[in-house]
Amino acid sequence: MMKRDATLQFGEYLQRLRQERKLGVRELARKAHLDAGGLTRLEQGKRSPQPETLRSLGAALEVPFSDLFAMAGYVTPSDLPSMSTYLRTRYSLPEDTIASVDEYIQRLINERGLDPNGPAPFEDESENPSKK
Repeated sequence: MMKRDATLQFGEYLQRLRQERKLGVRELARKAHLDAGGLTRLEQGKRSPQPETLRSLGAALEVPFSDLFAMAGYVTPSDLPSMSTYLRTRYSLPEDTIASVDEYIQRLINERGLDPNGPAPFEDESENPSKK
């Protein structure tokens, strides 16, 4: 189950995708074969998406459902490929371009103090279950 803030973040992401495509809630629900009320609850962060819902939304919004799975928290940072692998696979970019992107990302990681491996176990949890 997704944490509340992750559910809200996914809802905002979903709403932004829908609005960028100039679709109303009912229209997207129809295209994705979903209930409009359920879609509204997803956008409001009141409900976590199920995998089949993500597949339907990906097709209706014309985005890779793997992007939706990642945004919904079904993929952990350690499951994701490195940026250079992703760029080679997805875009077939020249190696000098990939190296430039890698350098830029590393600079951002260093400047912002980000951990590219994601949070440590329980770091993003409100309560550590092993301490119960």
